[in-house]
Amino acid sequence: MSDFLIYQTSDPEFAGRAIEALDAHGIPCYRVGRGVQNLNATIGRWTDDQISIYVRQQRDVSQANEILIGLGAVVEKPLRLPSGWVLALLVGVLVIIVLVSLPQ
Repeated sequence: MSDFLIYQTSDPEFAGRAIEALDAHGIPCYRVGRGVQNLNATIGRWTDDQISIYVRQQRDVSQANEILIGLGAVVEKPLRLPSGWVLALLVGVLVIIVLVSLPQ
């Protein structure tokens, strides 16, 4: 039985709220990682460690995602290809550019 990664963040406060909310809904979960810690004077930048939030049961994934979105989790939108006519137009423009640039 494997656990299911449902979210990653560098915000430890959000991760804490998420774990509390999931626990309150009876969803077995845990987190791994620390998140943004502090300014590291040695390297001159913020140290950053992703926090991964996992649920233990697949049946809880959908409800857990809804809870995280309700808390303000960022939802990544899938990359969409241009519609057919836009793609055809781009190909047409490229063909014209190639034809015009060919030596006569």
